[in-house]
Amino acid sequence: MDKKAKSILFKTYWSSQGWKSEFKTDPIDFDYAKSKGLMFEPVSMSMKEVIANLESLVSQIESKKITDGFLSSLSNKRLDWRSALASYFNAKLILEGKREFYRPEIFKYDNEDLNVLNFERIKWSGVRHSDLLYNYLDLKLFMQENVSEPTALDIQTFKDILKCINDSETGEYPGKLRDRLKNVMKGSKSELHTIMEILGCCEILEPKSYDRPTTGRHDWAFVEYWRGEDKFNKKTVDEFFGQYLK
Repeated sequence: MDKKAKSILFKTYWSSQGWKSEFKTDPIDFDYAKSKGLMFEPVSMSMKEVIANLESLVSQIESKKITDGFLSSLSNKRLDWRSALASYFNAKLILEGKREFYRPEIFKYDNEDLNVLNFERIKWSGVRHSDLLYNYLDLKLFMQENVSEPTALDIQTFKDILKCINDSETGEYPGKLRDRLKNVMKGSKSELHTIMEILGCCEILEPKSYDRPTTGRHDWAFVEYWRGEDKFNKKTVDEFFGQYLK
């Protein structure tokens, strides 16, 4: 990933104080970042076009590449590689009619800013994994990557994450698990938060019930109703990661 282009993208949206109030990019800088594949012109696409593109991407990307990207990200910190697992899973379930699109009122994306989506993707592993336009951008860019093979450390880290989940106690809320994950992998609070959301999107952290109280203010989406007794979905883990867990 080109460092200068990444810096241009990040400086468009983010400062030391957080999100900027206005998003502006110098035209010359924009052209440079665009030439490196990190920034894009606004896009307008019908939902039919988005779905057709996703069908093509999902059929072309090997699930092993998705798995390898996720595992490799645990040590190389390519958080954008990590995001692809959730986008692949969400798109696949929606295309198969097994999950509803969370914004059914959208029939067309009009003049959408793909750059903010790519910024979120690179900085946090994405925050809109339930959005089909994000899934499209995420998988399209991921498909162009030469993903490395997971190392022994990557595989052990994932095993440690699963053990941490499996050691969860009855009634434990997502925030508690996020705190304990600090003991098995390096990362900021937002990084640990997002990796849990990715595992939730993939139904690895799958709530066994949605008839549960939740805490007041929170920003959980996929794991809002997960509790410690739910552990992890072994079937899905075996399907995606089984080759590395033997």
